[in-house]
Amino acid sequence: MNWLAHLWLADQSHTSAAGQMLGDDIKGRITPHTSPLGHFVATGIVLHRRIDQAADAHERHRDLRALFQGNRRRYAGIAVDIGLDYALARTWTAFNPESLVVFAKRQAAAIAAEWPAEALGRSAPSAAPFARLLTGYSRLSAVTRALAHVELRLRRPVSLTPMADTIEYHRADFEQAIGPILADLLNVVTARPGERCR
Repeated sequence: MNWLAHLWLADQSHTSAAGQMLGDDIKGRITPHTSPLGHFVATGIVLHRRIDQAADAHERHRDLRALFQGNRRRYAGIAVDIGLDYALARTWTAFNPESLVVFAKRQAAAIAAEWPAEALGRSAPSAAPFARLLTGYSRLSAVTRALAHVELRLRRPVSLTPMADTIEYHRADFEQAIGPILADLLNVVTARPGERCR
């Protein structure tokens, strides 16, 4: 799952927004009760990792990955995660009575408030631009930008932005899948999180 879905799950489960944001950045074993990031944020990182594992194993996620063919197939999981954020933003009112704009601003503020700046040695993302990034997921152009951002992080040059066309072509499949996936992932989040995660 990508940022919007991760933050929706954090909000629904009253767990750390900052932890969900940091889940891909912090490497290695996390032990929440001894982490310099603080128990709340560290537990959020553990949950982020469990969400990713459960999403990758989900039948609906697997079906969506199969929509991508050719040499980009190895990046299908990333494209599906971004496409599911697009689906969530487009069907937002089915999952939350609060507007996406209000939600995005509230989550950006929560991230800033929870952010363990001293332990990380860096500041939280700027709230206003980050909120705009989240609301932007309702547009296909944001999907293309997100895929372009992933391209920059790859060791070998691969053009991923054409995958946005596949996401748009199969938009109905993504929108049908987001509800069942979120429901199952929320069960993962609300189960006992445990203390450690690699």
